Amino acid sequence: MSKKIKKPTITQQLTAEAKEYFSKYKNDVTRKAYIRNFKRYIKYCRECHNVKTLCECYRYMQEYADYLVSVRQFTPATVHTYLAPVCAYFDTNMACVTKPLRHTADYKRGRSNNGRAERSDNDFSNPKFKRLVEFALNTGLRRAEIKRLTAADFCYDESAAFCVLVQKGKGGKRHAQRVVNEAFVKSYFENKDPTEKLFTPEEMNNKLNIHKLRALCAQNAYRYYEKQIAEKGDSFRETMEKELRARWQNCNIDKRTGKPKRFDERQIQGFYFLRGKNKEYAIENNLPLKYDKLILLYISVFFLSHWRLNVSAENYLNVQI
Repeated sequence: MSKKIKKPTITQQLTAEAKEYFSKYKNDVTRKAYIRNFKRYIKYCRECHNVKTLCECYRYMQEYADYLVSVRQFTPATVHTYLAPVCAYFDTNMACVTKPLRHTADYKRGRSNNGRAERSDNDFSNPKFKRLVEFALNTGLRRAEIKRLTAADFCYDESAAFCVLVQKGKGGKRHAQRVVNEAFVKSYFENKDPTEKLFTPEEMNNKLNIHKLRALCAQNAYRYYEKQIAEKGDSFRETMEKELRARWQNCNIDKRTGKPKRFDERQIQGFYFLRGKNKEYAIENNLPLKYDKLILLYISVFFLSHWRLNVSAENYLNVQI
């Protein structure tokens, strides 16, 4: 007797259809997260409305958003995460779906007052994790980036500064991460085979809050460069501007012309001011209300690997740790 082939459920069929669309996202983490969250939406539509096609799912986005808020009681950030693939698939601007606004001041991740119980393997002072904690604190790298590092992953950038070379960072991007304490970080790469991992699987098997160390690294770097400018004056600011422009010309190439895109001078002029809930959070926790844009962009580019002033100020510097 031939074995009966089990027919896929409607949910499985619809998920398979959607997978084709999400295959355009080349980053594994993004693609898998989008498929997982879109499948949740399909399940909701199946259970509540017995849909049989993806086209039928289109009409229930607002209802789903309301359900995530009122029934599941998710935070604004989680609601946004669940809705992102749904809006992407149906080519709908997320602003068209009524939902609570996300405020970085409300984020819990990496904050000392997040209300979460501390685990024994999330103790920075534990000697067992000393080597990893000190490296993360001095580089500001993400957990996945640290995990992949080998002894050959360092370089000197366009300004001849020592950097940790991240072959595959967030979004699959390759970038060179600056460090302040060059000699200390260099020691991790010495006397090893080029293919040897910097950290063993045993060292990485923990619940340490690496994101908090990343924020601390950014804060320490901001204070360091603030002090350097105070001591050395305009000549040091000019050097920082020159290095930022060199990185811009190296990393922001227009695919059509093959030339660097125009650098927005406003990004390094004046101050970045916190507003709204972020300002309230800063006042509550006795944190600065404004940041020097030049230093802020420098930290953003060389230590956090992006060109976004708001993310650096609100998610990393405006954090009580």
